[in-house]
Amino acid sequence: MTVYENTQRRRSIRRFSPQPVGDSLLDKCVDAARMAPSGRNVQASEFVTVNTPELLRGMFGNIGGSIKLPPEKGGPAPGNEPKAYTIILINKEREGDATRRNVSTFDAGMAAENLILTAFEEGLGCCPLLMFNKDGITSLLNIPERYDIALVIAMGYPAESPVAEIAEGAVDVTVDKDLVRHVPKRKLDDVIHRNGFQR
Repeated sequence: MTVYENTQRRRSIRRFSPQPVGDSLLDKCVDAARMAPSGRNVQASEFVTVNTPELLRGMFGNIGGSIKLPPEKGGPAPGNEPKAYTIILINKEREGDATRRNVSTFDAGMAAENLILTAFEEGLGCCPLLMFNKDGITSLLNIPERYDIALVIAMGYPAESPVAEIAEGAVDVTVDKDLVRHVPKRKLDDVIHRNGFQR
């Protein structure tokens, strides 16, 4: 598969198989993430990986959003929770100046995409999360004060196969009676503006 083909096939996963995710695979994903572009090459992004049962339970208790939907609405049934997490941090000391936060956030996003695509290529599914209990995760993982949490990525081997479809109007994600998630995506012609906007 090419990178382009993977971007067309990859969807966010919210239901995971019981198979654990090993350290070497998480390390490979983080290795891809660290190679992402970084403004002025500051490289303020750092990473915490989580895959032990006790910490997985603690992490699941500190995240929110659609990954916490009830099973009948596409959320995980007991046993289908994420089997790993990667938390992307911003090292405030490396960042140097808080006015660079916008740059650091973009850098974290680019690192996340490298990680997510590498995970997908290796057979893992991911769900990036912006709804989380920052204080709870900071305490759980003993994250020092010099770090801010930019993003949490839930990971594991997929137990679902969401499908992308051409959006015809609304872009609301739906879950059918077979618990298949349908993800409408806007058409290329609806989002591209070649050589600017037409006058």
